[in-house]
Amino acid sequence: MKKIVIASIAALTVASTLMAGVPGSCVGCHGKDGSKNTMVKTSKPNTMAKADIVAALEGYKAGTLNTYGKGGMMKNFAKNLSDAQIQDIANAWGK
Repeated sequence: MKKIVIASIAALTVASTLMAGVPGSCVGCHGKDGSKNTMVKTSKPNTMAKADIVAALEGYKAGTLNTYGKGGMMKNFAKNLSDAQIQDIANAWGK
């Protein structure tokens, strides 16, 4: 019974993150709650202001931001994000 409850809680957590508009490709590197940064010493998304997240994602999407040499990699993820998805990510993770 405990395993079923734990699995249900885990599934609801993942579902609520995805329903909040955070794509799985973001969660894969930055975690469900935006608390991870990968491979480099950058700000964790969940410590950033919403406006800063929007600005960063828009910069990556446009190819004008290359923080720590990760601009190319982030552009590949951000290029397909709509303005609404970018705002959803900022709302889910930003302060």
